[in-house]
Amino acid sequence: MNIRVNTQDIELPARGVTALRDRIRRAFMSVADCVTALHVTLKDVNGPRGGRGKVCVLRAELTDGGQVLIVHRSRTMRRALVRCLRRGRRKVRGEVQRRRRRRRSRRTLTQLDPAPQPAA
Repeated sequence: MNIRVNTQDIELPARGVTALRDRIRRAFMSVADCVTALHVTLKDVNGPRGGRGKVCVLRAELTDGGQVLIVHRSRTMRRALVRCLRRGRRKVRGEVQRRRRRRRSRRTLTQLDPAPQPAA
């Protein structure tokens, strides 16, 4: 699982980025076999004014080609990140299960209704 962290208007030390990647990796460990890449963007949209201007954007690329996009806005960066990771993990699980159910239902439909054989 490839993890990319981007920041906009936020300064993170090198150790902070490493710790952030580890936290993201731990959060998605249970669904790591379903995710090829995670892109996390942290923004401070209000700048020095404060308020509810910390935004975390998470984009997960799934192994079967799908994507999950989560955006969370909060007063603190930590809360935005934690909530975004939690929702992202839940959405990835749900998306993978939904795609598996859809594949299974297609298989059973084709098994029940095979293509008509041409008359001889």
